[in-house]
Amino acid sequence: MSALANVISYDLDERDLRWGRVRAAMGEQGIDLLIVLPESDATDARYLAQEAGAVLFPLEGDPWIVIGGEDSHLALTRKAWMDQRISATDQGVNRWSYGSAVAENLRKLKLTPSRVGIAGLDGSLYSHVRALDGYALYSTVTRILEALPGAEVVNAAPLMAGVRYIKSAAEISAVRAGVQVAEAAAAAIGAAYRAGTSQAELYRAGYAQLLEPGVGGPFGGMPMLAWCPGQWGQVRPRLVGTPTGLVEDGLCVATEIIAVVRGCFAQVAEPYVAGAVTAEQQEVFDLNIAAFEAACRAMRPGTTWREVKERTLAVAAGTEWKITFLLHGGVDGPLFIPGDRHEDWLDDKVEAGTTLICKPHAFPADQDDQIARSHDVTWGDMVVVREGGAERLGSRPQQLISYS
Repeated sequence: MSALANVISYDLDERDLRWGRVRAAMGEQGIDLLIVLPESDATDARYLAQEAGAVLFPLEGDPWIVIGGEDSHLALTRKAWMDQRISATDQGVNRWSYGSAVAENLRKLKLTPSRVGIAGLDGSLYSHVRALDGYALYSTVTRILEALPGAEVVNAAPLMAGVRYIKSAAEISAVRAGVQVAEAAAAAIGAAYRAGTSQAELYRAGYAQLLEPGVGGPFGGMPMLAWCPGQWGQVRPRLVGTPTGLVEDGLCVATEIIAVVRGCFAQVAEPYVAGAVTAEQQEVFDLNIAAFEAACRAMRPGTTWREVKERTLAVAAGTEWKITFLLHGGVDGPLFIPGDRHEDWLDDKVEAGTTLICKPHAFPADQDDQIARSHDVTWGDMVVVREGGAERLGSRPQQLISYS
C-alpha cells in the first residue's frame, strides 16, 4: 500500500490555520493585500490555495485565485479552498499572462489597497533561499503595478517564510509520507545494485518508486533523484537524470532522493558501495552517523544554530577527518551547505515544529576544502525539531551495506 494512503488530506481546519497565520502577519506589517504568483515557484501559492494560481489575498474578506493554463476555465467549478475563482484566459488555452489577468481583475474588483505585499520580489533568509533575487517575474509584476497606482508595494517573501516555517501536524504527516516514498526508492535501488548492472537500470528502479500519485518535486513538477557515482577518493559528478555506464567493483554512489507531498519537502540520502566495504569507508560512515546523532541531540528549541554546528563538528575531533555541516529546509532556510557562508543563520534560534534534511558527513582533514563527493557515503534523513531534540521521520536502518 502506498505511504500516501495514510496521509489525511488537508481540510478546512488546516486552511483556516494557515489563513489565520497569514492575516496575523499581514496585520502586523500593515499589508492590506497579499499577492502570490505561481509562475517560477508555486510553493507559496499552494500553501494558500492548495493549487497553482495567482492568489489575491486581502486582509479582510474572501481571497481570489486566478488560474492559468489549458482548460483553466473548467477549473472554475472545481471544489477547492478558494471559492472565488477566475480564469486567466477566456477559453482556457495554454497561453496566458498572469500579470494582465491579475491587473484586469484588480481593476474589475475595484481593490484599492494602500500597502500591497508581493511574495518573491526579492530573496529571503528563510524562503526560497537559493533564489537570491526572489522568484516573481519582472514583466508580471510590472503589469500588476500598473493596476495599483499610489499603493506602496513591499516584498512579502519574509511574511510567507514566517508563516510557513513552523509546520502543522498535518504538514509533518505529509513530510513523513514523503520520506516513506523516498525510502521505498532507496530500497529499490539497493535491491538491484549489483556489479555488472547498468546504472540506468538502478536509477529507473528507484525513480519508479517515486511515481506515486500526489508526489512532486522541490520546485513543482516531478520528484528528484540525484545520482553521484565514482570510485572512492575521486571527484564525483552530481547527476539529475539517467546515468550511463555499468556498476563496476568499488563503485560508490551517493544519492539524494526527494519527494514533495502536499507542498511539503522530504529527502533522504542513501549511499551504495559495490564490493566489500573498506575499513576507511566504514570509519567515515560511522562518523557520519555520529555527526547526525549529535546534530539531532543538539537541535533543541532555543539553541542557536552555531551551537548545533559546533557540537556536530566536534564529533571528528582527534580523527583524520572533518565534518561538513549539511542541513537545510529544502527550498527554504536555514541553508547550511558546503562551500557557502553560514553566518547569516548561525545566531538564529532553533524552533520546534520545523522540518529539515540532516546529513552531515566527513571528508579528509588534510583537505582545505571538501573535494566534491570524493569520500561520500552520506546518510541522511528528514527530522522534525521537538522539545527534547530532533526526531527522525524515517525508519530505515543506519547501515553501510555492500552490494556485490
